[in-house]
Amino acid sequence: MSKDWQYRELIEGEWKLRVLPDVWSGKLWQEVLGVIGRQAPDRHPQTVRLECRERSQSAPLFLKVFHPPSGIDAAKDFCRSSKAFRFLRQSVALAAAGFLVPTTVAAGEERTRGRLKRAFVLTAAVPGEPAPEFLRYRYSDGLSGLGLAEKRLALESLGREIRCLHGAGFVHGDLVPTNIVIATEPDGGRRFYLMDNDRTRRYPLWWPQSLWKRNLVQLNRIPLPGITLQDRMRFFRAYSGWPDWSGAERKLLAWLERKTRQRRQECDGVDPGGSFRKLMTWKRETT
Repeated sequence: MSKDWQYRELIEGEWKLRVLPDVWSGKLWQEVLGVIGRQAPDRHPQTVRLECRERSQSAPLFLKVFHPPSGIDAAKDFCRSSKAFRFLRQSVALAAAGFLVPTTVAAGEERTRGRLKRAFVLTAAVPGEPAPEFLRYRYSDGLSGLGLAEKRLALESLGREIRCLHGAGFVHGDLVPTNIVIATEPDGGRRFYLMDNDRTRRYPLWWPQSLWKRNLVQLNRIPLPGITLQDRMRFFRAYSGWPDWSGAERKLLAWLERKTRQRRQECDGVDPGGSFRKLMTWKRETT
């Protein structure tokens, strides 16, 4: 993926667009408009795979549609960019900093007299699978999963990647496992793509903030196939970069366990008490 994306600004009626000219076309614009027009308004962004576009060697495209905000967000959007343009800006910044993200083919926002109506981002598919699927395909139905050494290397690599993300000043808006796509390289190594970056922010390195801790909770709170408590500790050790279990490290681990228990109760309705190992053990869904 190129780090030198060059976007062209276009005006189409009330739409302002930023597009990659080598991929964008009038036919693709009509397809995007058709999908947006058929969608019912929803407070949660909706993502659709474009099926009808004629393709040669290009990757499949995914269209994420943002519908009109309400309340205070609607007032804020008079004087700030749409989520679509923020998504584009952060994707370009992440790529320039060396992180893997989907290529944004186009972003657009529709406004009437400054009032934001709708917005969209169009991204190219990336190789690989979201982390939960990657693990489920390897650990469900009696499969033996990754080799122990292979799993350790992948967890340590991911831990260092998230540490680098935070070290560069980025805080992901929703760093749940489904927003990390895992791609396998020919030599067996793993690459990690960061998805859904419309709420990702970059802060100056001197700016005092601890939002990165929220990312750790988002990653930690979901039980995953094949991921043990020891695996979570291995990720944390690689993320922290601390060679020994210092007092600060133990304090952060205790905080992370408390917040994970709290979020599991709030999001999943489970009893947060008892063994943390048992709380975070993945259970196969039964029908």
